[in-house]
Amino acid sequence: MDDRTWDRLSGILVGAAMGFVAGILLAPSSGTETRETIKKKTQGTLDQVTGSVRDLRETLTKKGQDLLKRGVTEISLDDDSLTPSDEGHGA
Repeated sequence: MDDRTWDRLSGILVGAAMGFVAGILLAPSSGTETRETIKKKTQGTLDQVTGSVRDLRETLTKKGQDLLKRGVTEISLDDDSLTPSDEGHGA
């Protein structure tokens, strides 16, 4: 390893070490508090996503049931058309 490579590598390592120490000394919260905050925010986000998925599933189920009541058995995504069933379902 030549001197330039060694100088660059040692500079990177010293800089990383200094950043690590500065991060610990200047951190606004303890590690325990930081982990607790991350855990709460993650749980809150997970709860929001779960609620959104549940609402979407309920909406799609209701719309699907409505379509079946109207006798629609086929939906074309190409032209957004609904094809009524010949089986006599619905009102």
